[in-house]
Amino acid sequence: MKKFNFSLQKVLDFREFEKKQAEAELGKAVAEEAKIQDTLEMIARAHVSTVQSADSTHNVSELFAAQNYFRLLSQRKEESLNALAQAQIITEEKRGAMREAMKNCKVLENLRDKRKETWKKENIKTEENDIDDIVTSKYGAVQ
Repeated sequence: MKKFNFSLQKVLDFREFEKKQAEAELGKAVAEEAKIQDTLEMIARAHVSTVQSADSTHNVSELFAAQNYFRLLSQRKEESLNALAQAQIITEEKRGAMREAMKNCKVLENLRDKRKETWKKENIKTEENDIDDIVTSKYGAVQ
């Protein structure tokens, strides 16, 4: 019996390669988004820490320094929020590319599976016909 050969195997291999690349790019985009989220959490913790230290002080220069630090934190927060919005847009684009790559792969995999099933049925039918011919030739030769 001959081996099954899918004529579009090279295309399927290429589509799987594209899918793996899309997975990697999506992973990078999600990691970047998480990094920005961590930065925002660090800014929030710094804000809370500064509020607590400013509440306990009565020195005007320290309060002025805390006020300036709040402005800096606010500016960093705005920059991080803008970067997060951009990162989320990129992540959604990468997610869409990933879905498309998975869909393309799945279509070819389904086609391959259907062709393999058809190939199996044809081979079984061919084998049955060959066996029938052998049996017929043996009994036909004896009589």
